[in-house]
Amino acid sequence: MTIDKYHNSHQNVADKLVREYEGPTPFALYLKTYFAANKKHGSKDRKSISSICYEYFRKLSAQFPLTSFISSSIDIPKFTASHLQQPLLFIRARPGKKELVKATLEKEGLFFESINEMAFALPNTSSLQNIIVLNKEAVIQDINSQALASLLQLIPSAEKPLVVWDPCAASGGKSILIKDTMPSVQLHVSDIRENILFNCEKRLKEAGIQPASLQVVDITLPFAIKKQFDFIFADLPCSGSGTWGRTPENLVGYTELQLTKMTQLQESILHHLMPAIKTGGYLLVATCSVYQKENEDQIQKLMDTGKFKLVAQQYFIGYEKHADTLFGALLQKITE
Repeated sequence: MTIDKYHNSHQNVADKLVREYEGPTPFALYLKTYFAANKKHGSKDRKSISSICYEYFRKLSAQFPLTSFISSSIDIPKFTASHLQQPLLFIRARPGKKELVKATLEKEGLFFESINEMAFALPNTSSLQNIIVLNKEAVIQDINSQALASLLQLIPSAEKPLVVWDPCAASGGKSILIKDTMPSVQLHVSDIRENILFNCEKRLKEAGIQPASLQVVDITLPFAIKKQFDFIFADLPCSGSGTWGRTPENLVGYTELQLTKMTQLQESILHHLMPAIKTGGYLLVATCSVYQKENEDQIQKLMDTGKFKLVAQQYFIGYEKHADTLFGALLQKITE
């Protein structure tokens, strides 16, 4: 078969896959399932077909969904154009491990760039398995997820260890960030999903972190508050629009109704978390969204309760770094 015939064959397969894809399964998993059931495609075929599919989705960035809802802090032309390229892979060296990680990357001949005092950027296709001891030596974490540490550093230290809760722990990346930035805290970890929490516990163990508690808690519903916390890090569920450069299939058909449902979920979560924060304590709200309704508007609603004052808020811009774009806001509770 000639190169042109190979390409045409791959194009036809890709067209079929894109046409039949309906979500919500991530497209990467959708492809994995397809290739597992169709062993005729070799590694070069899989790479070519996948590339054609993702190129199709990336071209849709010119019609990015709901641009009128994007925050004025975002340069929309630059942001949408950035989706034509896959973001980089970022890793954060754990405390005291940067030189070890750097030496390992150099020894293995991997192309990388040192970004700041703890971070490295690598091509997205880089494989770190069996090269770096992940979670112990370094954490795979977008550069702007790492940058949320700048808000953590605004929380003043106290005589006693701060009692901290990560109620949306997911895979545990931000829990590790908390402990690396604020080593003395007493960290409590939870998530609504038991299987996710199992994986989180495994990852924290690899990182050498023993949380004070780890349990399934559904914060979308009212829950019993046994004690209040000095600090809650609420990494809220959101559209994920700041990360669609990694999952460009989400550029297809995201609707205002979906955005409204997500903001309502966020409001419910924040309403349930508010009583769990001590007066004088802190709340860090983070999303990987560029939509104002999921970010500034939610913070304003917290301020409007009269119970919080704003310490700092910002977008961590990724489109000039080949990275994700995140939002973070730190608030202090001033009254019950």
